[in-house]
Amino acid sequence: MPSRFIATCAALLAPLAFSTAICASSFDCTSAASPSEKAICADAYTSNLDKQLGELWSVTLPKVADPKALKTDQRQWLKQRNQCTDNLSCLRQQYQMRITELGHMATPFSWDATWQMIPWGVSTGAELKTKRTDSTHMTFEVSAVSGANMGDLDGIATIKGTAARYAEGACALTFTAMNGVLDVTQQGSDADCGAGMGVFYSGRYVASEQSLAVENDLLSVGLVRTRQEDDVLRTLLKDDYRRLVESSSSRTKGDVSSDVPGAEVDEMWIRGLGSINASIFMRATDSRFWLVLIVSDSKGNLRARYYTNVPGWKGRLPETLQRWYDKRAAAGSLPLDQMP
Repeated sequence: MPSRFIATCAALLAPLAFSTAICASSFDCTSAASPSEKAICADAYTSNLDKQLGELWSVTLPKVADPKALKTDQRQWLKQRNQCTDNLSCLRQQYQMRITELGHMATPFSWDATWQMIPWGVSTGAELKTKRTDSTHMTFEVSAVSGANMGDLDGIATIKGTAARYAEGACALTFTAMNGVLDVTQQGSDADCGAGMGVFYSGRYVASEQSLAVENDLLSVGLVRTRQEDDVLRTLLKDDYRRLVESSSSRTKGDVSSDVPGAEVDEMWIRGLGSINASIFMRATDSRFWLVLIVSDSKGNLRARYYTNVPGWKGRLPETLQRWYDKRAAAGSLPLDQMP
């Protein structure tokens, strides 16, 4: 983590929960230049993630086997983070993944291990088992998921130095030791490597027999900006709060709604289950929210649920949400429940 400026922000972040943050752990916000740095400094939640990462970096760097390699990797991570520009959802995801990664970086590396992928989103993951068979070879088995889609691959990789490579047909995997973490890169499409649509084996893996426990919420996936907004939606949605988080595994920006100027719209679905598990979410200033969520009832029939915390919109949908619902209702029976 760059050491241009180190500040203790904890005391400052509390009163700034609903306003502009003025500091981050790794850089001076008064000199923030890139869109990503400006976005981090302007958002208290993301600024606090930056602070956590800065503290973890300070204690991890002296412990790893190859500090030089970690510094090089950190510079590459910063370039990747900056590709998020001012997208808070992307920035929060990058920080959460990097924090998990650094937490395992000082673990002694071995080719004989079970590895878990650090998930890059909701409803994604992979488990990899590697075993060295001689001085230049290892076997591997990897299983990955993205939503309802899956993929499995096994083979023998050739080890050279700190890396191992597997290639068969159009599919190639490179396994690279990064201190205590394993980096996997994939060449070839999902289908080339025997996986379902949108399922890839690329990513950073940490040594663990158990799947990583990642408790995502609407803050971590970037659908809301503040803890206050998150609390509003937990109260409004109750059990459907978790369903909304799970439906955010695949996401795209939706059309603006002319009857709610300035509102942000996200269309979401679980990969492979888009017809039965999807949602459209709209957020406006002053913690105003609208949501249509497709669920299965106790008999397995699909229904849509409409939520809003705006009294004037109870019983009627903004035009963008109405179009989204009408398109799905046209394909078959889809009753719309007006939720309290």
